[in-house]
Amino acid sequence: MVSSALISSTSLSLRPKPLVPYLRSPHASRLLWNNQPRRCRVFLALSAQPSSTSPLESTVGTGQEITSVDVVGQNDLLIVGPGVLGRMVAEQWQQEHPGCRMYGQTMTADHHDELMKAGINPSLRGSKFTHKLPNIIFCAPPSLTPDYPGDVRLAASNWSGEGCFLFTSSTALYDCSDNGICNENTPIVPLGRNPRTDILLKAEDVVLEVGGCVLRLAGLYKSDRGAHAFWLNKGTVENRPDHIINLIHYEV
Repeated sequence: MVSSALISSTSLSLRPKPLVPYLRSPHASRLLWNNQPRRCRVFLALSAQPSSTSPLESTVGTGQEITSVDVVGQNDLLIVGPGVLGRMVAEQWQQEHPGCRMYGQTMTADHHDELMKAGINPSLRGSKFTHKLPNIIFCAPPSLTPDYPGDVRLAASNWSGEGCFLFTSSTALYDCSDNGICNENTPIVPLGRNPRTDILLKAEDVVLEVGGCVLRLAGLYKSDRGAHAFWLNKGTVENRPDHIINLIHYEV
């Protein structure tokens, strides 16, 4: 089983920058990142073993049990929150591991048809699998649930302990609001100061408790999506013109 780790990535420019991993666990550093280039991608933390094929299952409702095949492939992947980032991970994962099975859990069934066309077997959040899966990426935002850490723990209950359980967190946890440079050594916002960061810190704790990995991402963006689109739509911005924001491109 992969040791627990905390990986951090920041970028201080609108120009795409590579993810630079920071690992809190020396064991995880040896397992995941020795002899790897400093440029990395989200799915490098996941398993890369042969898998068997399976037809797509139909949409499953919340709280129901998903019947999986007797043999779970070591490349099979569950994406909790298959939005923009999750679908990009799925596309790349499928290209690198043809024949793998991919599952996606969502809050609603609104986009399940799209997910099935993309080769992702959809179900609603909270569904349980009859067989645990080796690879899980949790990239759902905390905005649509009253118990985010609980959702992370529920997702982790579907993990076999092989491969990797990867949680995408945020660099918002770093206590840096003076327009200065922020890096992996920047202190963390203390627990109890802000309800929004408290949620993420508690969710990270759940991930590390079960032996998973935490990846702290800066603000994700692409040409038509991100903080820059918000500020451009505001017209005149009254804030200081030299203000630094942390961004990293989806496709870096």
